Amino acid sequence: MKKIVSVIYLAVLVMGLTANGFTWYSQADSRWKQDNLGQSLSSIGKSGCVLSCLSMLLNAEASNPRVTPDQLNSWLQRNGGYVGDLMRWQIPGEMDGNGLGLELVSQIDHANDWNYLSSELDKGNKVIVKVSKRRSHWVLVVKRDGPANVASSYIVNDPGTSQYVQRTLAHWGGFKAARSYSGNWLDEQAFQLNSEIFVEPVAGDEEFLYQLVEQPIPANVYVTLSNALDVPISGFFILGLFDAQDSFVRVVDYQYSSCGAKGSVDLLYEMADITPLEDSAGDLRIIYSKYFSSVPSLNEAIPLPSPGLINYSSSHNN
Repeated sequence: MKKIVSVIYLAVLVMGLTANGFTWYSQADSRWKQDNLGQSLSSIGKSGCVLSCLSMLLNAEASNPRVTPDQLNSWLQRNGGYVGDLMRWQIPGEMDGNGLGLELVSQIDHANDWNYLSSELDKGNKVIVKVSKRRSHWVLVVKRDGPANVASSYIVNDPGTSQYVQRTLAHWGGFKAARSYSGNWLDEQAFQLNSEIFVEPVAGDEEFLYQLVEQPIPANVYVTLSNALDVPISGFFILGLFDAQDSFVRVVDYQYSSCGAKGSVDLLYEMADITPLEDSAGDLRIIYSKYFSSVPSLNEAIPLPSPGLINYSSSHNN
């Protein structure tokens, strides 16, 4: 029996993760929808669209720890972030320090200025825009995917839905006002895999012993990751097992690690049982998150870039 080194290429995490690779929060989330918004009698669930968009930005900014709408709401209440339930747009940028992390860089209050929106996105900024509904509503434009100045090209995160829905500005026919923010964004552009994911089962003589006592065969898993940002990235790099239908099964292992600005880091995991990979029914994915959970919140996780997928296969010689 010989030692096997198998290679798994990381596949794109499309199953259940935010489709645009950016944090999404719902203002109607049961964890905070009943909380009073700012100094008003209104609630986050009714009027917290701006708060939720800003929480998405702060959570996706590399300089910050995890930020949720209830946490940001409490901080803004203590730090003059509201006039009643109206947001003071520059104040959230002070949560991580003036001149650091998230910053309000520009704003407009006229409709459908597509040149402005395209220019801000091209600079790497994210833009919160006011859209037409029965009442005032704001959504987050995270990127453009298609021709400039066409509403359907602008991908948005809408906090007004209870579940994530893929939408563009075409859903509302355009926008009425905009607020642009700069930051070091944790999105699909922030990470790069410098190597394949290597799955290395135990050596042949050790493998025989595991088989002799009818125990699962373990393996070490290796990958090298680089940081494309000008600031360090810290957080949990979770090795997850997914089934043939691309549904999350369980956490295999995880590491809390830091990767310096424009630097790289080697990640090492332990897999207790390689059987799901040998059966060709399971795939491995790496998920980045600012916090750890045995069932990661896929709306806050970052899918890492992928060169494609090669199914695990073994060639044991008995």
